Amino acid sequence: MEIIKKMGCIKPNRLAVKVTDEKRSRKVGLVVTSLTDLKKKSHDIFKVLADSHNLDSLFVALEDGTEVSDDGYLFSLAHNTLLILFQVKAGVLIYPGSLQQTMERYLNALHDLQKFNSEEVVKFIENNMDEKLKLTWQYVTTLSSTKSHFSSISDHPEWFTGCNKLVTTKEEYFRKCAQGRIRSYLRDARNRLSHSKLSLSPIEKLKTCLEEKKYFACYFDRTDRSQDRLCDSKGEFQCQGQYNKPICQNNHWINPYDNAESRILFSTWNLDHVIERIKIITDLCSQIRCNNGCDHLKYFDLLFSRKNLKLVHKNCHVIGPHTECQIA
Repeated sequence: MEIIKKMGCIKPNRLAVKVTDEKRSRKVGLVVTSLTDLKKKSHDIFKVLADSHNLDSLFVALEDGTEVSDDGYLFSLAHNTLLILFQVKAGVLIYPGSLQQTMERYLNALHDLQKFNSEEVVKFIENNMDEKLKLTWQYVTTLSSTKSHFSSISDHPEWFTGCNKLVTTKEEYFRKCAQGRIRSYLRDARNRLSHSKLSLSPIEKLKTCLEEKKYFACYFDRTDRSQDRLCDSKGEFQCQGQYNKPICQNNHWINPYDNAESRILFSTWNLDHVIERIKIITDLCSQIRCNNGCDHLKYFDLLFSRKNLKLVHKNCHVIGPHTECQIA
């Protein structure tokens, strides 16, 4: 009887923990009696779930990403252990702790790549590209976009980390980015003709046309009213799909105006020539050699305009000959 009385006085397991959400917006101390109790109390505070009855879709993890899957493991933890909770979305788990630490190292490496020189960033990412892009995108989607609408460096200074100090607005930054890409296509054509010892007169005509178009600075500027703009008024870009597809079959999208990480990631997107640039320049050289006259507006459209350019996610950029695409 004495034993029964003592057993009746035994209190259920109780554990003091610290809980935060995936954005780590704040930490809350809780005393819980089970994993279910932990999920319920946490959801009541952080409102992670759309449906409070669907607690199975609430994932609880340690900072290193280890899942807390049952009461036994929960009560093996020390008091005041920090636990992170988030919702499982479409079957995809984003491990907050390990992901944040990995991304900090990853982004620090990107920061060292010549102030986000696009070729260096792409080269870095291409080492195990698929995994890095997936990891980067998962991380970026967890970041805040509440300052996306801000434009100036005074309103959103962290967005400009690593940028040229002379750039003071996001729109100015992206206008220069678009112009830089277009200038590189002109430079490539000039170098090829020069190397072949051909007349540079067509290049000068192309340059004049580009100056009139301001080197298509409008492509990435969300405030530009031109129909050539590639994003919406909020700055969101949609992948236009592989060169031989009418749309992106993976629904790739990005808003590089949201945060610095999205801006870095956008540098890996390509302006892809449907008819390849090397094919266009080779044809231009051939026309000059044959003295057939050069329709510079034709080559202008092929090299620089949206008539032959598609903005594509890295995974939709087909490397190799576009054999079915020929110059008419």
